[in-house]
Amino acid sequence: MRRLVAAAALLAVSVPTQVARADARSWRDEVQAPASRTVRPTAVTAADPRGGAIDGAPAAALRQDGKAVRLTSTGERGTSPLLTLDFGGEVAGRALVRVLGASADRPGLHVCYSESRRYMATAPGQNGGQTAFAPGCDTANIWSGYPGQPYQWDADSHTLPLGSAHLPATLEDGQLRGGFRYATIFLDEPGWVDVDAVAADFTAAPGQANLRGYRGHFLSSDEELNRIWYAGAYTVQIDTDLPTRVKGNIAVDPAAPCWPYQPGEADHADNTLHYADPKTAIVLDGGKRDRDPFTGDLGVEGPVAYLSTGDVAAVRNTLDALARQRTADGFVPGNGQVCPDQSGHFSGDYDLWFVHDVYLHWLYTADPKALGDWWPAVTGALDWAVRQIDDSGLVAFGAYGGDGGCGTYAYSSCDHLTYTNAGLYRALRETARMARAKGRTGLASSYEATAASLRTAVEAKLWDDTAGAYRQSVEHPDVHPQDATAFAVSSGLAAPGRAQRSLAWLRSHDWGPYGSLTVPAGTQGAAVDSHYEPLPSGTEADARFGVDDASGLELIRRGWGYQLAQDPGNTFWEKTAADGTPGLASFTSLAHGWASQPTVTLTNRVLGVTPTDAGFARFTVQPHPAGLTWAEGTVPTPRGDIAASWRDGADGFRLAVTVPGRTTGRLAVPIHSRVTLDGRVVWAGGRATAKGVTSDGAYVHVDGVAPGHHTMEGTR
Repeated sequence: MRRLVAAAALLAVSVPTQVARADARSWRDEVQAPASRTVRPTAVTAADPRGGAIDGAPAAALRQDGKAVRLTSTGERGTSPLLTLDFGGEVAGRALVRVLGASADRPGLHVCYSESRRYMATAPGQNGGQTAFAPGCDTANIWSGYPGQPYQWDADSHTLPLGSAHLPATLEDGQLRGGFRYATIFLDEPGWVDVDAVAADFTAAPGQANLRGYRGHFLSSDEELNRIWYAGAYTVQIDTDLPTRVKGNIAVDPAAPCWPYQPGEADHADNTLHYADPKTAIVLDGGKRDRDPFTGDLGVEGPVAYLSTGDVAAVRNTLDALARQRTADGFVPGNGQVCPDQSGHFSGDYDLWFVHDVYLHWLYTADPKALGDWWPAVTGALDWAVRQIDDSGLVAFGAYGGDGGCGTYAYSSCDHLTYTNAGLYRALRETARMARAKGRTGLASSYEATAASLRTAVEAKLWDDTAGAYRQSVEHPDVHPQDATAFAVSSGLAAPGRAQRSLAWLRSHDWGPYGSLTVPAGTQGAAVDSHYEPLPSGTEADARFGVDDASGLELIRRGWGYQLAQDPGNTFWEKTAADGTPGLASFTSLAHGWASQPTVTLTNRVLGVTPTDAGFARFTVQPHPAGLTWAEGTVPTPRGDIAASWRDGADGFRLAVTVPGRTTGRLAVPIHSRVTLDGRVVWAGGRATAKGVTSDGAYVHVDGVAPGHHTMEGTR
């Protein structure tokens, strides 16, 4: 009779960690970040003399070599020549223009920026009339040029200091532009300028000495998915900057500038996020705009940073600033821009996102601030939300409707929303877990009991068994939005059967050519228009893996793969309209961190590495091949890197993992007739042959895997 061998005893054999694969590509070839902080354009997109003249080769502006292109204007900006340069993808920072000479009466020299050629204002009337004021720009100012309102002043072009320069000189833009692919040079008075070279001083991710030196990586047999992983990581890099470079601020001084911009105010990014360490970066929602930390966005951006660049300091500084702006009643505002005339109840759902952000930070990093300095803010935010549960047993923020509390990530509703209640359920369970880690078992039990009661109410009042999907709200029971199902499933609120049924409903009703819609087109009574929203879409894609639904990869390819085929081609959008265009037209941020969820899903679900205890003290590696033949990656943790790779072939499945010191792993492979760990049989004949080995019918799991290099194989 074969003797059962304890899992811990099986781990003495050291084996190579990387499963062999056919090609020798390096993950470093996939990184989108520039190698240097001086970034040069790759091409001239347009050289249009309009009412003036362009003399010399426009390509002279691509390099500094003493050869110039002359721009001559005979009038004002409406007739100025335009020279547009393409940086080849999204960049961020300050324009640098090398000028060799200029006319005695020096004209005003301006640079306009755009993330996309689609919204580069050059045609009459484009972007609500922006062409007449800021040719070559898309819209970054909060008020000027928002879709549906006219563009009334030059809110977006940046002026270079030509008038006072001793030429030849390199002129630096006095304001950074947080996200752009194209830069257009124009003049606003008669005169000429000789331009030798244009470049950008890349200012994003200031705490990262080597922009391409990622701590984590991912590669797979699908090149499109690889590009998506690195585009998500780069999007968050673009959105990382100093807290002295935001568009708005917490105005502790009534005389201080406050978000949003005022009419007539030009584009600038030089305000300060109060409470943040000014020398340490923070994570903003978007590079171009709003350039402010939002808790909902950070729920995606934090894990992306942990898994790619490892920029934990930026996430910590952001959370620290948000925690310290807690209001007297415990509410944590959803963003970093609370003005003196506001009580701060902006988006009740974002109060709950703050709790989730801290939980994720604790789970990935074991940062003592989560259970220490930030604990009063976590419990204050959660308790504020719990007090909004009414006689229905559900939460709604109607008492704060006029103060913005009813606002969510995409719409304003004071209803008893499934999305909001799922967020509260998640926050209760996560805070209970942190409370137990703090030794607060009584508090943990109280939160768990509230979560159980809330789940009962949701399942009784917000589940539509006829449709097989979750309702928008009690008040709108016949509407079944994407976020209701996505967050009910991802939070663990939905039972497995309901999770599968509701996800199937979304696929049959919401999926379109560019992803999964917020609601089916033509839905009556919906709180949001039908479009593609990345926050619930990323949640939906990830949730599908939680119920072993491989279509999560199809959704990622459909939505995020489409975006990478458009401008700017290396970052992800804030929103996508139903017709596939950016959802807020020229105002849309095309480098918006909350759209980067696939980076997390590809590591956590496809590669399969997920923390299950603070700081990866315990973690799982459970790959979801979903049709791929191999994947590999590195996951940085406070205790050392986890290296994992797997290969799915005709002969079976092979997983290789490096478990770092002071951690314990739980490894899993899809169930096969025979499974070995480090060469020893742990599963055969449909049963476990070693302690710590179990099966859920789809995978064979081995618990208690100790530090070292290990290989787990399933053979048919």
